[in-house]
Amino acid sequence: MSSTIPQSRSNAMKNTSRPWLKQHHQATRQRTITLVKTTVDRLLREGRTVTLEAICTLSREVDQEGKGLTKAGVLGNAEAHAYYRQHSASYQRGLGYQRRKTRKKPVSVQPSRIDADRDAGRARQRYLLQPKGDLVDRLLSVEQELAVTRQQLAALQFEMIDLKRQLEENKQQTSPKNHCQEKH
Repeated sequence: MSSTIPQSRSNAMKNTSRPWLKQHHQATRQRTITLVKTTVDRLLREGRTVTLEAICTLSREVDQEGKGLTKAGVLGNAEAHAYYRQHSASYQRGLGYQRRKTRKKPVSVQPSRIDADRDAGRARQRYLLQPKGDLVDRLLSVEQELAVTRQQLAALQFEMIDLKRQLEENKQQTSPKNHCQEKH
């Protein structure tokens, strides 16, 4: 028994080639590119700021059809969006802000010396400002350090028990000799 998926009318339409639709999409893409370039160039000539809003507003005047562009139209067309980004000062400033934001001094995952009497509220505020990934790295580091510290503590406790036992054995060994020497 073969399992075939029945073809719906919409699926059948997708499989057929529609060259007229491809031509329409290409013409629409080219219209968007031309309008964006014309509008951006005019904004620059007039000394105005190049923003998506300004492009959309002025494109209605520039467009022979009077329709203009939408923000989604500019953002959805790779070539038009690239031309906008290249000439937009506000876009470049935004990139600068993002670069500064990402260039922030990396937070050490190793816990620094922590004062027991520190202001916990202030520390909490500092942690809330850190990215989630940094906090996870720091938490893993602290957990690892805690595990190592617990192992060291257990080893020291066993050493201390051994030293106490040895001390008691030494006392017992020296005590009888002293008693024997005193009697003679």
